[in-house]
Amino acid sequence: MDTSDSDRRQQFAASFRVWPEAYPYLDLMFSEDEMRLVLLLASQADARPANAQEVALGLGIPEEQAAGLLEHGYRRAVLDRQEDEQGVTYLPAVFYRFLGHFAKFGQWDLIPADARQIIDRRYLSAFVDRHRESIRKKMQGLATQDDLPNDAVLLLPEVEEMLRAAADIVVQPCDCRRLGQYCGRPVDTCLWLDESARQTLARGNGRRLTVDEAIQLVRWADDQGLMHTGDAAWQKHGLHAICNCCACDCYPFRAAQLMNSRGYWPRNRYVAAHDAERCTDCGLCVDRCHFAAFRWDEGEADAPASRARQLVFDPGRCWGCGLCANTCPEEAITMQQVPEWRNL
Repeated sequence: MDTSDSDRRQQFAASFRVWPEAYPYLDLMFSEDEMRLVLLLASQADARPANAQEVALGLGIPEEQAAGLLEHGYRRAVLDRQEDEQGVTYLPAVFYRFLGHFAKFGQWDLIPADARQIIDRRYLSAFVDRHRESIRKKMQGLATQDDLPNDAVLLLPEVEEMLRAAADIVVQPCDCRRLGQYCGRPVDTCLWLDESARQTLARGNGRRLTVDEAIQLVRWADDQGLMHTGDAAWQKHGLHAICNCCACDCYPFRAAQLMNSRGYWPRNRYVAAHDAERCTDCGLCVDRCHFAAFRWDEGEADAPASRARQLVFDPGRCWGCGLCANTCPEEAITMQQVPEWRNL
């Protein structure tokens, strides 16, 4: 690599805000054309978006070729696109948002596993920093302009109601589980709805589902031990997305545990109620719970065999996902609404 190539990569990394942890993998993540595009767009004196004609002049290529490069960069989340009465223009995106797209659709698995884990931890830190102030405001009962993702934990019937109301549904891989890879739960489970679904398809991503296919998918995800999150006030705000989450990979749950924001974000609107008399101690709820709200009390070493292992339920650990209730063969677990969210 000559000096100019090295300089260009360093300039691109600075302009695109590439993390040092990811710098060794620039050539795996980005093409030379994408680096040139970002540097050209970033060099505009007033940092304004540019159209295909301007990019063609800047790169010394035909306008048709420039248009193709710009659209490809947009589909790869290297560029953002906007359209108004002046036409279609483009501007650079940022590495933080690009990384999720690359993990879902790029060559993420070609990066060594130890490096992926380092980048994942950096992403979690950036995610927390990005939303820290809004999470704090939520915990203080204050309004926030930041639309925090995964607003509330939802029960399976609520998710099915949302899907039946959707006009367009698209499924994509979960960026959290692609980035983290700490469990073997399903990946192709993130659902985008209505306008978000149409934007996703316009970007060339995702696969369209019928309502019945989407309901079948969330039931399967539930059976695989994934919690459901989304906007519980979707009737007021409109439909956007449904995530099917785990506590080991998904950044909102990992961030919430770091910020100790359970109940505030993601909001747990329900809590499990355990009927010990109906319970047969089968342990299915223990296997399903992400937060050890249901767990085994191993008892004392010299306890009788009948008391050596008992089921323990701690409602203070419950996030209200309903996975335990969905699998209890004796219907010994029911989901009770938390009073402050009854009028949501």
